Amino acid sequence: MTHRPEPQAALTREHVLQLCGEVPDWKITRILASDATYCDLEAAVAWAGGESDVMGEARHPLSGRTAYLYEIITADEDIWDEGHGG
Repeated sequence: MTHRPEPQAALTREHVLQLCGEVPDWKITRILASDATYCDLEAAVAWAGGESDVMGEARHPLSGRTAYLYEIITADEDIWDEGHGG
């Protein structure tokens, strides 16, 4: 069983792989550079996987770091230049 870190814990490569599975290195790099928390990534992954649908109309739109992580997770290729930080 994998240990779940504190929700506001800084992300590590292992966290990204745990939540996202095998993803390209550029996605891992962008996610870690975003200064997002474990909780941010967990929410973005839930949205990307459609799990947020269980909340129906009560769900809130994504914003800030979570929205940026969602963009990274669902992107087919690295479209950001080096100056983009979310």
